Amino acid sequence: MKKILIVEDEAIISFGYRLQLEQMGFEVTGSASNSAEAEKLMQKEHPDAIMMDVFLKGEKTGLDLAREIRATDKLPIVFLTASNKPEIVEGIRDLGGCHYLLKPVDPDGLNQVLHRIMHGEA
Repeated sequence: MKKILIVEDEAIISFGYRLQLEQMGFEVTGSASNSAEAEKLMQKEHPDAIMMDVFLKGEKTGLDLAREIRATDKLPIVFLTASNKPEIVEGIRDLGGCHYLLKPVDPDGLNQVLHRIMHGEA
């Protein structure tokens, strides 16, 4: 079973994602509400992919955290965001190997993206 870490600062939204992912057959290794929690969970749980909000509480954004992750690990990241501002989309594209979905997230679209990246197709 493929393991996914959720990084989302809204607890109810994170819980909803957990339920969706489990129904899709993924294992959720944990949920983090900020970059510090995410870093700890990544080291402990070694997820196969990360689902992450672009805007997080705390000093670092999801993009900041992804830059740090991608500098040492090519772990797939799926960003979830309510913003389609060009600077956000370009920031995600510049990271390479990252995908994004607009909120509210369509479960079928999320399932397709996750299965593609888990099988090395995207």
